[in-house]
Amino acid sequence: MTYSQLQITAESSKGHVSNVKLFDYLDQARREWYHYCTLYDVEAVVVHIDIDYKIEVFHNEKLFIRTWIDRVGNTSFTIKQTMMNNREELVVSAAVILTTINRQTRKKITVPDGVRSLLMNDSMLNAKVK
Repeated sequence: MTYSQLQITAESSKGHVSNVKLFDYLDQARREWYHYCTLYDVEAVVVHIDIDYKIEVFHNEKLFIRTWIDRVGNTSFTIKQTMMNNREELVVSAAVILTTINRQTRKKITVPDGVRSLLMNDSMLNAKVK
């Protein structure tokens, strides 16, 4: 898994979808990444989010969220996310920093090699495409 994708239909009782709801959709798209970390007996916890809202979203719009790993440090990693509408317009872009913690002690630990290898696999894939 070098990236994940989620398709969702925006919902709103007022026509316009709030930015808080869009933020929630991004969190839903990260669930697969949280689960992946638990396979290595660690938990990924959000410590920082940088988000840019680009255009408005309305009820029943189809949205496509792509999530990928961008950087790996010692005890944290950064994933990037983009949300596009069905007209291929950028709706939201985000960078999310997650730290890895031991599930029992709740203390920070080194990012597992399995998570780290996702960045390496993605780098090798990008090098082959160029």
